[in-house]
Amino acid sequence: MQFIPATPAPEFKAISGWANSQPISMKSLKGKVVILDCWTYTCIFCLRTIPLLKRLQEKYSKYGLQVVQAHSAEYRFAVNHENINRALKRYDVSLPVAFDTANKTWEAYGNMYWPKHVIIDHNGFVRYEHAGYGGIEEFEPVVSELLEEAGSKPDVGYDEKNPESEILDTYGMHFAGMAPETCVGYSRLRGFGNNQTLKPDEPSFFSDPGSHADNTVYLRGKWAWQREGVSFVSGGKEHSPAIIMKYNSAKRAHGIIGTSDGKMGRAEIKIDGNYLTADQLGKDARIRDGVSVVDVDWPFIHNLIKTDKPEVHELEIIPRSDNFVFYTFVFG
Repeated sequence: MQFIPATPAPEFKAISGWANSQPISMKSLKGKVVILDCWTYTCIFCLRTIPLLKRLQEKYSKYGLQVVQAHSAEYRFAVNHENINRALKRYDVSLPVAFDTANKTWEAYGNMYWPKHVIIDHNGFVRYEHAGYGGIEEFEPVVSELLEEAGSKPDVGYDEKNPESEILDTYGMHFAGMAPETCVGYSRLRGFGNNQTLKPDEPSFFSDPGSHADNTVYLRGKWAWQREGVSFVSGGKEHSPAIIMKYNSAKRAHGIIGTSDGKMGRAEIKIDGNYLTADQLGKDARIRDGVSVVDVDWPFIHNLIKTDKPEVHELEIIPRSDNFVFYTFVFG
């Protein structure tokens, strides 16, 4: 544990709404120790942090701790209040949440990625920062010491491990050698395994080479390559258009998936050329008439595949609605 030089905590900036609370200011929080969680619901590392933040609030609120989450946007759809509220409901978030939809608070705290946790003392000074995912053991001693500085002496021992949670069961944990998160929009991906020359934002027909390298994205059929993802284009000759990735190791396979018009969409899911069995189904996948599918009625991280141990599979997602949009492969 190492404190940083104390600097005044920036005020919340350009907040477009609040959930689970009336509007809060840093000034109004003076006298409390504050954990500011800069997060977004499309970041799997942010989701994995939610259970420990809830645990810290539950454990230390009576001693003067307040956790506040500032939700910023990694994708354009994450500025939508309805989408944020659906995420808060899905992940059972009851902490105060500021809707930082213009990312101005995120920027005020010098963020470059998600999540970032800032711990602020009772005098309103930033004393500790942690970028990326961290365990409860990295936050609890800081919270305890700053509460003691404020005149409170928490009469509780430190937790020995992170709290269990449905979030962790659904999305899994990071481990060495796991397949990488891969965003498919042209703002982050240089190209596809198809090795074709493409014009961004224009429909292109992709030919499947048949052989697929590990952790590389391939397309089959007609798609438009857009800034944040790929959008299926109907009317092509290919009867089984798909987005494909052979991942080298994962217990959980997820897709950030949405639709172009906000209406219900659907895709079939296959691994290694076959539909999923009941024991391979992720939380958001279903078997309908013998076919494994995912129904998409809002954009978020859909858990598609769940296995007990790290496995190697070729994941194939086949759009069955004209409004299908795919953003990112995520693993756990």
